[in-house]
Amino acid sequence: MGFIGRSLLVLSVLYGLLFAVVDVFLLRGGAPMWAGVAFVFAIIGVQYLAAPWLIEWFFSIDWDPEALPQAQRVFVENLCRERGLPPIKLGVIWSGTPNAFAFGRVRRDARIVVTEGILKNLSNDEINAVLAHEVGHVAHYDFAVMALAAICPLLLYQIYVWTDRVNNLRLVSYAAYLAYWVGQFLVLLLNRTREYGADHFSAQVTREPSALSSALVKIAYGMIRETSESRRMLQEGADKTDKNNAKRALQFGHSLSLMGIAAASGGEALALVANTPDAAAKVMRWDLVNPWSRVYELGSTHPLTAMRLKALNREAASYGQQPEYPLPSDTRIRWTGFPLQFLIWAAPLLCGFTVLSYVWIRKPLRELGFVAPDNFIPVLLIALGISWAARIAYRYRGAFKPATVADLLEDLDVSQMQPRAVELEGEIIGHGIPGAVWSADLVLQDASGMIFVYYRSSIPFGRFFFAVRNADRLIGERVKLRGWYRRGLRPYVEVSSVQATLLKASPRSAGTSLFSAEALSAPMEKEDFLTRSYSVWIQLAASAVCVGAGLYIIFG
Repeated sequence: MGFIGRSLLVLSVLYGLLFAVVDVFLLRGGAPMWAGVAFVFAIIGVQYLAAPWLIEWFFSIDWDPEALPQAQRVFVENLCRERGLPPIKLGVIWSGTPNAFAFGRVRRDARIVVTEGILKNLSNDEINAVLAHEVGHVAHYDFAVMALAAICPLLLYQIYVWTDRVNNLRLVSYAAYLAYWVGQFLVLLLNRTREYGADHFSAQVTREPSALSSALVKIAYGMIRETSESRRMLQEGADKTDKNNAKRALQFGHSLSLMGIAAASGGEALALVANTPDAAAKVMRWDLVNPWSRVYELGSTHPLTAMRLKALNREAASYGQQPEYPLPSDTRIRWTGFPLQFLIWAAPLLCGFTVLSYVWIRKPLRELGFVAPDNFIPVLLIALGISWAARIAYRYRGAFKPATVADLLEDLDVSQMQPRAVELEGEIIGHGIPGAVWSADLVLQDASGMIFVYYRSSIPFGRFFFAVRNADRLIGERVKLRGWYRRGLRPYVEVSSVQATLLKASPRSAGTSLFSAEALSAPMEKEDFLTRSYSVWIQLAASAVCVGAGLYIIFG
């Protein structure tokens, strides 16, 4: 499994290159649009037919009938018989990362795979609920449905490509390109809808919705825990074998999160709390009541864990059962302030989008009789700079006030746009989860809990230099941190400054080897450490450039 991540990356790049090269060949050869349409159906068809073979090639799946416990095999066999489904082949991947997935082309060649992490961390009822969820994907023809859905955005992209070079069709090209991006988000929405459908199927056949609820929380929590442990072993492993095994586990976990029953991005906040119903409900309440969670979910393949639990709790109530993970009764969306925040967030994006759109379709618009006012572009550049500066000022406001992690996690009003300026004291206990090998993202722990800490930089390679020079030095040290608490798919504090007192070896005389006995026994001395993020000022400078460019065009 060590080559899974690289293999999937290479395969996706090869598909992209193939698609691009064939498109260029068809265009240069003067092929009609129907040829581009036919090519879309051909490449999706090849992917659909080859996918099961590729999955079995990438993953080391144990298909031995004895690999899965007999109780689970009998459960799936009986369920298929009751639902009129062909027998489903069952396999196990011997990995501690908890997840499960189904794949195939049609019902008769469907396969379901679970990991060792599922078998070890979940109860029998929870395992059966997960298996029923995967059987639901088979029963609903989800393989074929998602393959058909993937065709639509590619068809729109082909319309854009074939019409972009034809002047009198430039508006069609523009509309097709916009529809292509909308289509991508609609495919993600359909994928999330299929997940809800499989959850409903599981609740219906097991009549124990709470079993799937607890399984989803354990899977999300376990995925983060396994990722964290793999990151630690990658950095602290005793030998090369330990580090290679950790690297394989990370690649495997990432690959599974794209196709499994759960994705880590939907439940990362659970890594900050104990795996108990009360603690999980507290940290997930933000997902239920803050409207920004719906915005952040748009780019996700899986629904947020809190949303799935809410639906499953309704299922449990319909059976007269108490939910395993009860959520707060008051989950009304808190719309106060959201329209203004959304407007401030969207204004610079809208200005920039309008500038690019006008440059793209200016000529066909003129042919249709639309003539932009004088200085239309420079005025938009000025509006872009001003709205960008306003968004920066809004996102980085407030006086820094002492706070605790527990207090922050209960704040339901924060978002990426609605910050809370805070001052925290605690210990940096490790890198962010997940993160790169050299990660600028950290985790801070105080007496009340843990929180992610992000170092942002608008300077090219600024994050990389912070990660290489300072991140590891801070791990295990007590720090005083100032920053802006925000909430996205995970809660985090964006660093303004980090202050600490670190230990370093006293300087030795020239010529002493770093690894000599003298160097190893060198006395330690304290060093005052302070680092700041200047991202705000750099962004403001960029917005000023936009304003200056607009003014120069008008008056220069």
